[in-house]
Amino acid sequence: MTDKLDTASTHSTSETTKKPNSFLFDFGPLLVFFIAFQILKRTHPDEAMVYAAGILGATALITLALSWLLYRHLSGMLIFTTALVVFFAGLTFFSGNKIFLFMKPTIVNSMFGIAVIGGVLFKKNIVKLLMGSVFDMAEDKWAKLAIAWGLFFFASAILNEIIWRNFSEDFWVNFKVFGFMPLNILFTLALIPFIQKHGTFKSN
Repeated sequence: MTDKLDTASTHSTSETTKKPNSFLFDFGPLLVFFIAFQILKRTHPDEAMVYAAGILGATALITLALSWLLYRHLSGMLIFTTALVVFFAGLTFFSGNKIFLFMKPTIVNSMFGIAVIGGVLFKKNIVKLLMGSVFDMAEDKWAKLAIAWGLFFFASAILNEIIWRNFSEDFWVNFKVFGFMPLNILFTLALIPFIQKHGTFKSN
């Protein structure tokens, strides 16, 4: 997920501020993790994911530092997601227990789902806060959009549970890197007709 909500949030910064490439900084560490896993499993099949988790955490920190050095700007979402990656990757690496990395998408997506839907219930629509600078929309439509995102996050959490508990380690790694991102993109594209029908994009 990290993700379209973060991309939308960058629009709220000053137009004179350089914006970091959200896709590059989100996907880069995952790609490094995938490559490291593929290389390490040839010589250390049992510990490949543990070592790759350590590389993932280090790469996420390096990516955060590069984002600051290049753009002098760090979005709250990038800091938050990096902290989560480092936390779960660190737990996996130092404990040697892969379940922490397996469970990360479940826990993170559940947290996002609770936060987004909870925001609607408590009149603090997170999706509107992140995307409200991009387009205008009636409050009830913002609520529906947020609930849709919340349900998607919960569905992603359930899907992760099904995959890591029932499929091979290799399959989970491949789906984590090349499965969840396309699902996020497809879901975002599926929401475009709703936004076009009920929203009005703001001019820059």
